[in-house]
Amino acid sequence: MIRSSALACPALIFMAFALSAYSGGGGRVANSPANIPYVCEGGQTASAVYENGSNFRLAKVLLTVGGRTTELEAAPTLYGMRYRNEPSATESRHLIWAVWGERAWLSEATEPYRSDQEGQRLLNCHRQRGGGAAHGEAAH
Repeated sequence: MIRSSALACPALIFMAFALSAYSGGGGRVANSPANIPYVCEGGQTASAVYENGSNFRLAKVLLTVGGRTTELEAAPTLYGMRYRNEPSATESRHLIWAVWGERAWLSEATEPYRSDQEGQRLLNCHRQRGGGAAHGEAAH
């Protein structure tokens, strides 16, 4: 009895590793960031793909509003998360995407490189969860 239990432990460990390695059917699958939908005032919608969120120096968001996607990088803030862009050939404005809990807003900065300012508010949004308003329809 003692001898069989001594063999049982290594056998169980081997089976656990074997099952975990092949339980996915096709091996490991790389996880990509989720596309987070937002419903904004006036029936507009926005979507955000947050990348490298655990590393502030590399964190960024791919923000899509009105069919245009802009990449914004994390910027210092006292609360929530704040992202800003560097103007380019496709986007000449200094945009700020601020997120605090379920709420988010898009602003245009009046002074470049000042991510702490409020700026001109362009959109007020809130995160759309499953079972909420239909796409493009503002929920109250």
